[in-house]
Amino acid sequence: MNNGVYLIDKKKFITSSKTLAIFKNKTKIKKAGIFGILDPLATGILPIVVGEATKFISYIPNNNKTYEVKCKLGVFSQCGDYETEPVTFENEIEIINNLSIEVIKSTLKKFLGKYPQMPPMYSASKHKGKPLYTYARKNITVKRELKERYIYDLKFISLEEDVLTFKVTCSPGTYIRTLIQDISRLWNLHSCLFELNRCEVEPFEKYSPIDLNDINKDNLDKYNISISDMLKNIPCINCNSREIDKLYKGIGIERQNSANVTIYRLTDDENIFHGIGYFKENVLYPKRLMKK
Repeated sequence: MNNGVYLIDKKKFITSSKTLAIFKNKTKIKKAGIFGILDPLATGILPIVVGEATKFISYIPNNNKTYEVKCKLGVFSQCGDYETEPVTFENEIEIINNLSIEVIKSTLKKFLGKYPQMPPMYSASKHKGKPLYTYARKNITVKRELKERYIYDLKFISLEEDVLTFKVTCSPGTYIRTLIQDISRLWNLHSCLFELNRCEVEPFEKYSPIDLNDINKDNLDKYNISISDMLKNIPCINCNSREIDKLYKGIGIERQNSANVTIYRLTDDENIFHGIGYFKENVLYPKRLMKK
């Protein structure tokens, strides 16, 4: 059974679910899921988690993401991008022409750190069990609560005519369409997402995405990111074969909690990953294990 993660380079106009379906068809892998969905118009890194790795997604400590963003200033669409026809505000052209790099950089700095964000109506955020976009498509607006997000880095790249380009590293769940609108509102401008490319996903920064055309059932090992690497930010504890057997039987083993943390990756003498364990005082117990 194939276990681990594959970073697929999602193309524009192809949905994340369609990308997953193509991947499963080409590789003949049956058990696979997406870690961080991308909108149809977005491109870039789409992690696909396969096999036993799907059991450990919730243990990935951080999954901050980095995007390169292009947005059109002086235009607006109901969904925040070009999936719906944008409206152009000709009266905002003068503001755009007078927008200096210094003002842009100064504004971007204001968004660093904690960032309370209102989920857009055209999003998969839930209200009474239904995605918000189901209400938006019926022209129904529902009351939403602000969500606390975090902006780690926000760098200006260019402003060419009415297209602003910047790079942002943000916490999971951040809506880039809303971020763009929140930024441009401080300039008394409308804005709309034009292009979005996800160029980094923690903790897979050192890996490059794969074109779907380049992967098949015969070269899976070449592109596989192991479960242990997927969970590399969790400290590792090595157990001998006798201890591993005990853990699989649900029996705790006495060990010193050297890193003084609760959760550990469990490996054996051959560095094979067996799952996640947790400490209670100085006893290590199994939390979630691989299928034996």
